[in-house]
Order: sequence, then structure tokens, then C-alpha cells
Amino acid sequence: MTGFATPQTVSLEEVLAYQQPGVIRRYAKEQGATLDEAEEVFRETLKWLYLCYRSSIPGPEGDAPIGCAMTPEIAKIDDMWHAFVLFTRDYAAFCEHYFGLFLHHVPNEDEEEKPESLESTRPLLERYFGLVYDVLGEETLKTWYEECRYAKPA
Repeated sequence: MTGFATPQTVSLEEVLAYQQPGVIRRYAKEQGATLDEAEEVFRETLKWLYLCYRSSIPGPEGDAPIGCAMTPEIAKIDDMWHAFVLFTRDYAAFCEHYFGLFLHHVPNEDEEEKPESLESTRPLLERYFGLVYDVLGEETLKTWYEECRYAKPA
């Protein structure tokens, strides 16, 4: 996700009301998921996109935006985002309507990059998990990163 936003007055509830059955059907077919599973992942993807939007806004203290990164714990959300992006007109209209900007999907270009140590990434992770907690709530934080409900099966 790149770019800075001019804050919109959109709520999470408004974003979660968005529907795009074609994306859900495509994901279900490509991932071998049921329509109910695909609908659930789509809802979580809308939450992820809202989080990306909110993370792009500097904090009240002028803090730099945190940014969001896909991790293995939420890989199914990334797959759904891929499916949504393929519906280019719908995805672009969704971003413009709700966020006033296009949320770009920027792939990791260096898949063989050495992982950083936990100690070096701890402050960033703490800020990021705090953002997830503040914007989406404790239940989402637990579901995504403790339960790993949206990780791909091993």
C-alpha cells in the first residue's frame, strides 16, 4: 500500500457494507473454498483495506504512517485482495468512494530477503498490532495473529 490520504469520514461499518459477489465467487472457485468461507474472507479483506487506509494517515502527533504488510498469518486475505484487484473497475471505484485514493497492492520483490531479528522489528510490530487493536479491535487482532484463522494450511 502506498500513498498518503486526505482523511475521509468513512467508518468501518460503511466499508463492511460493500458487496461484490463476483469477487467472492472467483475466490471460492480459485481457492476451493465454500461461498460462506469466501464471504468471511472478503469481509476480513475489507477490514484489511480499511486498516491500510487508516494506517496511511499521519497520527495526531504528526507520527509517520505505520503502513501494513502481509504476513503468513493472513495469507488468505492477500489471496482475496488479489481476486478483488482483478475486478479493476470495481476495485478502483471502491477505493475512490471509500478512501479517496487508490490502495495499491505492492508485492514483495525480494522473496529471499533475510528475515530481520525479532528485537529489530519489535517496535514496529508493537505499533502495528496497536493499530490493528485500535482500528479493528481485540477480536480481529486475536483472530488474525493468535488464532491464525486466515493463514494457509501447511
